Amino acid sequence: MIAAIIQARMGSSRLPGKTMADVAGRPLLWHVVNRVRKARLVDKVVVATTNQASDDAITEFCSGEQIAFFRGNEEDVLDRFYRAAQSISADTVVRITADCPLIDPAVIDKVIVRYQQADCDYVSNTLRYTYPDGLDTEVFSFAALERVWREARKPAEREHVTPYLRSGRFRTANVESDTPVSPARLRWTVDNSSDLQFVRAVYGAMNGNGAFGYEEIFEVLRRRPELAAIQTEVISNEGYYRSLFRQARAGAAPMRQLAQSQAWLARSKEVIPGCAQTLSKGHTQYVQGAAPIFLQSGKGCRVRDVDGNEYIDYVQGLLPNILGYAHDEVNAAATAQLADGHSFSLPHPLEVQLAERLTRLIPCAEMVRFGKNGSDATSGAIRAARAFTGRDRIACCGYHGWQDWYIGSTTRNAGVPRAVRNLTHTFKYNDLASLGKLFVEHPGEFAAVIMEPMNFVEPEAGFLAGVKDLAHKNNALLIFDEICSGFHFGLGGAQKLFAVTPDLACFGKAMGNGFPISCVVGRHDVMQVFEEIFYSFTFAGEVASMAAAMKVLDLLEQSDALARIEASGRILQDGVNAMAKEAGIAGHVLAVGRPQWSLLKFTDKNGAESPLVKNLFQQEVVKRGVLILATHNLTAAHDGPAVHQTLEVYAEVLKTIAWWIDDADPARFLEGPMAQPVFKVR
Repeated sequence: MIAAIIQARMGSSRLPGKTMADVAGRPLLWHVVNRVRKARLVDKVVVATTNQASDDAITEFCSGEQIAFFRGNEEDVLDRFYRAAQSISADTVVRITADCPLIDPAVIDKVIVRYQQADCDYVSNTLRYTYPDGLDTEVFSFAALERVWREARKPAEREHVTPYLRSGRFRTANVESDTPVSPARLRWTVDNSSDLQFVRAVYGAMNGNGAFGYEEIFEVLRRRPELAAIQTEVISNEGYYRSLFRQARAGAAPMRQLAQSQAWLARSKEVIPGCAQTLSKGHTQYVQGAAPIFLQSGKGCRVRDVDGNEYIDYVQGLLPNILGYAHDEVNAAATAQLADGHSFSLPHPLEVQLAERLTRLIPCAEMVRFGKNGSDATSGAIRAARAFTGRDRIACCGYHGWQDWYIGSTTRNAGVPRAVRNLTHTFKYNDLASLGKLFVEHPGEFAAVIMEPMNFVEPEAGFLAGVKDLAHKNNALLIFDEICSGFHFGLGGAQKLFAVTPDLACFGKAMGNGFPISCVVGRHDVMQVFEEIFYSFTFAGEVASMAAAMKVLDLLEQSDALARIEASGRILQDGVNAMAKEAGIAGHVLAVGRPQWSLLKFTDKNGAESPLVKNLFQQEVVKRGVLILATHNLTAAHDGPAVHQTLEVYAEVLKTIAWWIDDADPARFLEGPMAQPVFKVR
């Protein structure tokens, strides 16, 4: 028997009594039950409520409407749910919550069918959201539920029923929406008063008719976009994050054994200036003494240091590992090419094949030249722009690599001639006036505007198009530095996402999943300048990395890797923000940016950047097994168990920091020297 069990109670902390709130003349719960009953494959519907007196209203309502119900433990929801399923001898269980009055019977049936066809213990449409929040359907066997009931111990697992099912211990599958409408941030569940107002408005637009599906709701929202503006909060599953926070224990974590890291550091100091090949990977970027210094191995989203400690890695080599460390298929593609040679005396067909592929994927790409590092690409683009325009000055916004033309504009400018420094000018993001001022001050002198189209701040409406317009009005080229945004924000990069096509663009990092490769792409007439300028180095045509890149593009195009990255990133971002709010430090810790690549901002009580709060956070998460600088460099390998483990760590650390911030001297909780910035923009 397939039984749908609807969790319901009156005691919501955010909107008490919502279960029986009026919607189109009926209690909200009535609509949920009525819609679930319309699912063709559901044999029985049961409301599982608590044995508290406050929920007598629910059982009285169910009795009057001939709705089966079960009463059980208020706090141990898993026990209540299990006993409800046991009481009716359910073979298959469908979990629905009573705050989803827009639940779609057809979606319920679709998830059930997938469960019946798949060799899985658990199937849902919530492992990765492609449906609006509020159509949540979970289907699992009674046997799996019974195992969870026996084994789950953590409070959040008992309160929310299914986290243990999603912990990696069971076979799972996700159901995707067929509707080509992005559901990101669509919230159709009822958790607060604005949600209830939205649901009432939807039923009003349907004239009280309950026989509608989610696609009809999309149509209503297209006709009446003002309805979507009713809601003020958009964090999904906020109750779950609050549960994680409540179960977390505050306090400093014990130090990890790092003796081998320290030994390698001592040896490194003798032979390597700065002890690392990349400044951002050096030991000075972490709280010294608390963080590992040397890593030994990595697989997927996890790494091991030279002392054998394991970490969930959100640095990922500074962003290139979009599929995770040591991806089997990517490594196999590179290895196969290595067997045939990889650094040849003449060009290899792979150069042409990869270039052709990039011209199909990237809007501005008509021709392609390859490099190995992001700095190769940005510097090549700048040289090409100067040659094409016959001008010298560059306007820049963002980080663009280590070469003289850019790094001279920062505080890390030792060794860069002043004449070179003076040719690069910075402007502010989302501030067209600051760019316009440069053109006024140096008329006819700018070769190009180079910028990151987006990192962690969304471009304001018209900003990117305005930059392009200003550049072209002043006969300068527009270059998008997409070394970081490329592929993470979609296969076409930020330029496709925001529909602004530059003259040139630079891609790298994620393209090779850790293999060294980058490229300059752009307009045919500008790219032909590469035939004249000197952009030439021995390993630009190295093809093992190109073979890896071809496989990376295969996987990004043909799998759900990018969707998984976005889903994991959204959970992390929402979790941080919800738990920081619960801790009372939302003003000090905030995750911003797109979920694929978000930034943790740390501020003091005045709203200024706080290195101290950042270092305290970084110190405590790394001691608990999470390696991070300040960004979530997500990969397709950051699966549900890894994200859940990370959130449990974050809950403990946020609770700890909330305590420390109120101390007279929070700095006393640091266990080593703070991380030092690599440079500051001049």
